[in-house]
Amino acid sequence: MTQRLISTLVVITGVLAASVGLLIAAGRLRAAGRAYRKIGTLYETMPEGWSSWFLGGFSGLTPGTQWLRALAALAVWVTVGAWFIGLGLRLFWRV
Repeated sequence: MTQRLISTLVVITGVLAASVGLLIAAGRLRAAGRAYRKIGTLYETMPEGWSSWFLGGFSGLTPGTQWLRALAALAVWVTVGAWFIGLGLRLFWRV
């Protein structure tokens, strides 16, 4: 009986971990959009020159790195969640 309870808790932990991964990735993508819009607005108001070119390149680079960080966080959390779900199912079927 206790093994079924523990396996159920492990599966729930896995589902929660995958959900946390989705929430973290969504938050990072929203932050990337805000940063892109903020830097893009600054870029449009700057006069031509080296600083304008640098800011334009930076405004394109920032969302890309945020996307990569969001995908990495999502992959890690979903992998951990899948591992917990698999472990919970193995414990459940062992009974």
